[in-house]
Amino acid sequence: MSGRWAVVVFFATISVLVFMDGVEAKPKVCYIGRLPMPDLQNPDIYQWIKHFKDFVRARCPRSCDVVATGGCLNPRRLGLEDGSIPDERIRSSDDGDRSPSAAHGRLNGPSYWRPRFPYGSWIEVDLVQTTRVSGVITQGIQLQFSTWLVREFKVSYNPTPLSSSYEYVRDDNGDITVFDGGDIHHASTPHTNFFNQSVMASVVRIEIQRWIVSVGFRFEVIQCPQ
Repeated sequence: MSGRWAVVVFFATISVLVFMDGVEAKPKVCYIGRLPMPDLQNPDIYQWIKHFKDFVRARCPRSCDVVATGGCLNPRRLGLEDGSIPDERIRSSDDGDRSPSAAHGRLNGPSYWRPRFPYGSWIEVDLVQTTRVSGVITQGIQLQFSTWLVREFKVSYNPTPLSSSYEYVRDDNGDITVFDGGDIHHASTPHTNFFNQSVMASVVRIEIQRWIVSVGFRFEVIQCPQ
């Protein structure tokens, strides 16, 4: 390969890596095979770069992620269930009101979070530093004479500790994802939802949308292996 084409390949590759993984700033390998070769009879550098990028875009879409295939085999739980995240880093929309503390909302915990005002309620966990998050596990509560379950929810997140704005987890079309909270007949069974693509977040917030009977909620945030 001549020096001129080496330069072309270098810059084209840099452009493709940015396209491939703007969220995590790390390349993903979705295709292994022969790359398109330049037409030496018509060495149009810019046309070849466009061809190269189109080639990779077709074989390595923006959502190329282990999560996009439907989940991962061994997601890592990030600390709500085992208590490694302390109580003060779990907050809710009704902090200070006379309702069970947000810290009761730990997955498989003996208690649960029940907001005083369900409409517009949310619960969040502060991860302190920017962390890759791939999904959430949610859980309702089966009481003696009733079952409480969050039927639908959205997930928003704060990308960095210095940011004051939240972004939503979205689908391939750019629409805000509304997640399913599970089956009313198995409300106490943990229900896992993977994101379409992992996000980088310092705070993860669950925004309650619909519920059955009342909001009795427990959750965990998870991370897929890279």
